[in-house]
Amino acid sequence: MSWAIVTDSSCNLRAWKPTAPNTSFYSVPLTIHVGAEEFVDDENLDVAELNRCVASSEEASSSSCPSVGIWAETFRTADNVIAITISENLSGSYEAACTARNIVMDEYTREHAGIVSGKNIYVLNSRATGGKMELIVELLDQYLAEHRNATFDEVVTYIAHLDDCSTVLFSLSSYDNLIKSGRMPRLAGSIASKLNIRMLGTASDEGTIKIIGPTRGEKKMLRKVIECMKADGYNGGLAYIDHVDNERAASDLKAEIEAAWPTATVRLLPCGGLCSYYAEESGLIIGFEWA
Repeated sequence: MSWAIVTDSSCNLRAWKPTAPNTSFYSVPLTIHVGAEEFVDDENLDVAELNRCVASSEEASSSSCPSVGIWAETFRTADNVIAITISENLSGSYEAACTARNIVMDEYTREHAGIVSGKNIYVLNSRATGGKMELIVELLDQYLAEHRNATFDEVVTYIAHLDDCSTVLFSLSSYDNLIKSGRMPRLAGSIASKLNIRMLGTASDEGTIKIIGPTRGEKKMLRKVIECMKADGYNGGLAYIDHVDNERAASDLKAEIEAAWPTATVRLLPCGGLCSYYAEESGLIIGFEWA
């Protein structure tokens, strides 16, 4: 039986390869619209050019989710498919993936005289973005490599457990695109920008951005992130730090995490287009698990 792990491009893994046998990984791209220009968020995207274009444009910008057709195309590639999307409260990606699942399962049923036992598709609403999605992908791959005879239901149970035992933090210093998209109150964002405040947020249970509070200065921000990770139950497992052209701060945070938890595995990734668009200049997105 073959497996496919599929995410939308709010997961910043691009050239990543699974270690589990008979397993493939696909990233389906979102699209960022800046005035009349479209930027497809795939491995060919020049993220720096996207960020320059967004910063210099006076026109409204937005993002759109992958089409149902693109999701369906990837769902047809394997017997067992696990799809992981950005929070359904931030994008229509989850809804599009669910529609594609229904289409592909209906196709399979018609082609196999009503028998569906050979095809399985599960779509997870991550209720987050970035780092949380990446650690779920990596831990799922590890599970498939170590449990080669696992049933699809067992894998789904494991994925649900990972979803419940992981979260994401956002450390942001610029808020224009969040304000424009209605994902941050305009007054709060304007005050934070004027006072040069770095805002720390997390994913709510519903998958929206919940503000934890402001931090003044990078060192205070790093300490606050460590405090939040401890409070959430992190104890040295896998963590991902995604950054928008801010590898220095990401590396400093990695060192802080490893000092607090010597057994931690911390990976750094540059943000792709969608995460760069919302996290903006110098933003960090930290995903971690406590399972």
